[in-house]
Amino acid sequence: MTKIDKKDLKIIYHLLQNSRQPLSILGKKVGLSRKVVGYRINRLEKEGVITNYPTLIQPALLGWALVRYYYTFQFVSPEKKQEIIEYFIDSDIVALVSELEGSYDLQINVYVTSLRTFEYPLKYQNLFLKFTSFYDKLQKKYRKYFDEQIMTVFHKNTYFDPIFLLSNKNLTPSSFPIFSSSSKEVQIDKLDYEILRKLAVNARIPTVKLANDLNVTTATIKSRIKRLIDEKVVGNFGVSIDLLKIGYKIYNIEINLKDYDKKYEIIEYIHKNQNISEIDETFGRGVDLEFEFALKDVTQLQDIINDLSQRFPEAIKNFRYYHHEKIHKYNLIPFK
Repeated sequence: MTKIDKKDLKIIYHLLQNSRQPLSILGKKVGLSRKVVGYRINRLEKEGVITNYPTLIQPALLGWALVRYYYTFQFVSPEKKQEIIEYFIDSDIVALVSELEGSYDLQINVYVTSLRTFEYPLKYQNLFLKFTSFYDKLQKKYRKYFDEQIMTVFHKNTYFDPIFLLSNKNLTPSSFPIFSSSSKEVQIDKLDYEILRKLAVNARIPTVKLANDLNVTTATIKSRIKRLIDEKVVGNFGVSIDLLKIGYKIYNIEINLKDYDKKYEIIEYIHKNQNISEIDETFGRGVDLEFEFALKDVTQLQDIINDLSQRFPEAIKNFRYYHHEKIHKYNLIPFK
């Protein structure tokens, strides 16, 4: 575990809220000078605590939809497992590849629907065809190594502020939702797409560099980013953290309900948990709710499960859980 102090944790907290904010503003929030904040961020990057700076987008507003696949392996050598992981990483419609431990071995998030209003680039006008081709090739190459393949369709994802980093028990995490479908679709052009593509892998890329790379003015970049934020296409400029290096792991609890009427009462109760990082409402695989927590160990996980069982004894049918061992890819605009 990397040695970090409360100031480092505060910096990480505020970067998770908005990693594009100027260092001078970030410094005021944590009580340090701009220079010291920059030094600490560079150190966290070099030590591998900060791994990258992804941008969270709302795919539904662009006519895109993600589904999640879970895999459990059989008859697979370490070399073959790595080959399968590389296959997913190399796919330009796969947004997430995460190695798991627990109920499943691997999770991928993949785009499946057409870009109905998206004019650039033309070769991605029909993601459904790309997905069917990807799926067919996957089955031909690797199906014998999969014991289970389970697909989940997202309905709503709610993300939470990481207040567990602040060690203040009086705080309640704020949240923002991402929906899988929308009656509204935002029109974007080639320049918008290129801006989003670059921000997706580096939310902290300087405006000047973006302007130079795309051969436009900084004023144009600023106005385009502002519009994408105002239209809620961009949900958050974030930061990816190797939680193991600060003493945490990501654990997911899946809940199958016996009394569906209790669903939103359970969600409201979990909202108060300081370690909650995400709530997923999904369709498929007999799972009604999925909660993601940042926890120090499996004992904390078991405490949460026991607490839910005692508080909602007639509502919950069963639990399953897993944790993210290693995230190999996270890019919400993976298209090449």
